[in-house]
Amino acid sequence: MTILLSTGFALPVFSQQIKQKMEYNNNIIKGIIIDTSTNIKLKDASVIILNSRDSIIRKFTRSQPDGSFFMNGFQDGSYLLYVSYPGYADYSEKFNLGSNNTTKDFNIIEMVLKTNLLKEIIIKGTVSAIRIKGDTTEYNAKAYKLDPNAKVEDLLKRLPGIQVDKDGKISAQGETINKVLVDGEEFFGDDPTLVTRNLRADMVDKVQLFDKKSDQATLTGMNDWIYR
Repeated sequence: MTILLSTGFALPVFSQQIKQKMEYNNNIIKGIIIDTSTNIKLKDASVIILNSRDSIIRKFTRSQPDGSFFMNGFQDGSYLLYVSYPGYADYSEKFNLGSNNTTKDFNIIEMVLKTNLLKEIIIKGTVSAIRIKGDTTEYNAKAYKLDPNAKVEDLLKRLPGIQVDKDGKISAQGETINKVLVDGEEFFGDDPTLVTRNLRADMVDKVQLFDKKSDQATLTGMNDWIYR
């Protein structure tokens, strides 16, 4: 079963405010991603920057043909770098940005093939927790350990970048989730809590987070909530 979370028609003013805040400082993050065994530079590796404190996703990019990545516009603070590439073990590292450290250069990030890891140690339940597919963030529900009989709401509280308040209101990266679909269908109406508080988490294989464009945006091909 797949749970799909849609931010629906996002609030443009709020999105603009978030972008302005993120670009208040021009701290830089960069590095090069390679294969450890062959030194081949890995193109299109997923590079995600999250807040260290609450795991909110701040920015995402993919590595260039030469394996390099570059992001800027970060505020001072503590962050988590998360890198993933098909067939390789995920890489993560915490780091800080501040007045005395405005550029974080990871230099060479060495990715290890999962097959090489298995030659040295048996790893049980090794799964990729997060995947970026275009405009969709996909979470592997089986990567998160939950109590028996936990509900979908308990699962959502564990996912990086997603928050659930005491009333069951869901938000992701500063935007309210106003629609929850089950296998692409609206079985429970417009109230997300009917899904999140009634379905068991062990029934869910993956959770997908995506932005649904308005009718005007769909016709024009322009995303109406991104401001530049």
